[in-house]
Amino acid sequence: MSGDKNDKSKSKIGSQAFCRAGVGLGIVAAAALSGAAAQAGPQKTIEFIPSSNATPYFLREYAGVKAEAKKFGYKTAFQAPSVSVHVGKQIGMVYTAITRKVDGIILVPYSPTALLPPVKKAMAAGIPVVATDSTLTPMDAVTFTAVPNKKAAGAVANYAAKMVDGKGEYAIIDYNLSTTSGRARRDGFKEAMAKYPGMKFAGLRISHSIPQTALNEATAMLESNPKINVIFGANDRSALGVAEAVKRLHLKNKVVVVGFDADLGEINYIKSGYIKASVLQSPVTMGKTAVDVLHDIFTGKTKTPAKYLPLPFHVVTSKNYNDPKSIDAIQQYIADYKG
Repeated sequence: MSGDKNDKSKSKIGSQAFCRAGVGLGIVAAAALSGAAAQAGPQKTIEFIPSSNATPYFLREYAGVKAEAKKFGYKTAFQAPSVSVHVGKQIGMVYTAITRKVDGIILVPYSPTALLPPVKKAMAAGIPVVATDSTLTPMDAVTFTAVPNKKAAGAVANYAAKMVDGKGEYAIIDYNLSTTSGRARRDGFKEAMAKYPGMKFAGLRISHSIPQTALNEATAMLESNPKINVIFGANDRSALGVAEAVKRLHLKNKVVVVGFDADLGEINYIKSGYIKASVLQSPVTMGKTAVDVLHDIFTGKTKTPAKYLPLPFHVVTSKNYNDPKSIDAIQQYIADYKG
């Protein structure tokens, strides 16, 4: 009996001690959570403002923005002009974001200079701005993240030139020459082609990221100049139009089409051989990288990030599109792509 009493007493004491420990741990945990909440403060909002809402690339970039923001508990917002030429609308959207007092802005500037005043105003208001895909001149945002557009365009130019043995004429259908990315892709392609004495520049046209415009421009160039055997579509919308022109004119085996970026339509053209190669960027990674920079600023980890954060690119061709590396690159554009 004495042993039972002692056991019960010990059990009771142990139970009380356990309860006290549990209460203590609960208090500590609650205090920790309370401290974290106090440190975090109100939920922050990051606004993504690309130059167009009709470009699949930017929609995939926003998918990266949303995924990374969710990881940190941030809200996101999206607004963009219907077409990239509406630079005035994009400027107004940045000012609206400032008025709404968002906590950070991720911007794809259509113009490297016209977007400077609202960017400077945002920065002065304590709203950090990260430029993606295209930069500003001067680069007054906190950082700029993108692939090295000039180098990437040069890589696909070399691929095209080798396919025609470095002889012929080439044309470019660019999406615009207002953004720094549009200019860099033009320059990178032309500089690479200049290394092939047998390649002559046949001209450049602008699509404004409208496939039908690219189709019309490419058709006119090909019909007026049968010596053209290479055409570069400087973004996905441009490359789609060029490929369709080559298809309708039955020039698949006479004209090498190379592009930049990809959507399902462009990948299908690569598989069928109408597009021989395309530079693939990392839109999801681009969006995530921009959010990571803002998170480091919000949390005080850094106040002055590197001014340029380069991202990888990969050249997908009609021969390697089923390779693991190509499939990984395509999944940045088409999440459920399996090959």
